Amino acid sequence: MGKALAIPPGNWVGVLGGGQLGRMFVHAAQRLGYHIAIFEPESGSPAAQSADRHFMPESNRDSELAMVDAMASLCQVITLEFENISSDLVRRAAEQTLTRPNADFLEMCQDRLREKGSLSEAGFPTTPFRAVTSEADVLIAAEDLGWPLVLKTARSGYDGKGQGIVTDADHLTTCWSSFGDLHLIAEKWIEFESEVSMIAARNPRGDIECYPLIENEHANHILDVSRCPVRPELQKYDAIARDICRGIAERFDVVGLFCIEFFVTKQGELIVNEVAPRPHNSGHLTIEAFTCSQFEQQLRAVCDLPLVKPVQIQPAAMANLLGDVWFIAEQLTEPQWSVILDQPQAHLHLYGKREPWRRRKMGHITVLGEDAAPRTVKMRNQLRNELK
Repeated sequence: MGKALAIPPGNWVGVLGGGQLGRMFVHAAQRLGYHIAIFEPESGSPAAQSADRHFMPESNRDSELAMVDAMASLCQVITLEFENISSDLVRRAAEQTLTRPNADFLEMCQDRLREKGSLSEAGFPTTPFRAVTSEADVLIAAEDLGWPLVLKTARSGYDGKGQGIVTDADHLTTCWSSFGDLHLIAEKWIEFESEVSMIAARNPRGDIECYPLIENEHANHILDVSRCPVRPELQKYDAIARDICRGIAERFDVVGLFCIEFFVTKQGELIVNEVAPRPHNSGHLTIEAFTCSQFEQQLRAVCDLPLVKPVQIQPAAMANLLGDVWFIAEQLTEPQWSVILDQPQAHLHLYGKREPWRRRKMGHITVLGEDAAPRTVKMRNQLRNELK
């Protein structure tokens, strides 16, 4: 007889956050027979459309506490799909049920200063940085790190929001005035050759599985295209990235699934840019291209099930579909999805968001095959051309 599962199918799993990552997690978990509750203030959110229960707090502290208490009393474990959620709510939930990952790891990932400080102290390679609270601090940082500098809010920034590049001292005042928050981090500008990421999972018994390295291209600070496997010249970094992922998982006692974004520098170094304590946009291609998607692996990790060794079935590439695709000459127009649906190796994912707007992630395309990356981009371009 096999081992008894710690949290077997049929139980309730909670998710803090209700976006597209939660939606894809719900689909993976329900397929295995779990019931999913989400904690999300928006009524028509992507995950809310699929979840079994929706705990929808009002915009006040009492309502949030009441809703998280109710979800914690129902669920055997609670996980994350969104890191910009109060760690106090995770600690509150932990009084009644399991929270994976825990509030300590969430807090580290929520604050860029704490994250980089903790990683650097533990010996992991990071972007050189300084804490800054004034223009004078930035000038001092520039003496150590050089120009240009990347200024970022320490908390809550994503997809390029809450950051800017400062080219020199003359540019500083203009850039500084755009930040309302003075809890900032100044990072050295990295001359990088490539941006790559790796997704890893760890369950409570200490088993760790890592997906192969994924190569990423960004446009306007938003992930545009991901491909796996990476180009041959980047393959040598896979083992290094695995060691870093394993080291971080063990050093910070992570239980759940997380992603590390890396820079490959022009000097040939692999350095950590950011850590996400949840599934990641670059891992969407795992749904069709691997033996186990990142969402099923997340479920397995938080429920203390055996992890699946991620084996790639076919080469794959993923391209984000932003709300811009819906706009033709400033007019909202429904895309002609046949451009994608006519192709047997192309997979369309739409997130069920009510209203498209520019730069909003509305869905993605995954294409399988040896030439997946150029075909994915070509297909998306054809979709845009079809709309003209």
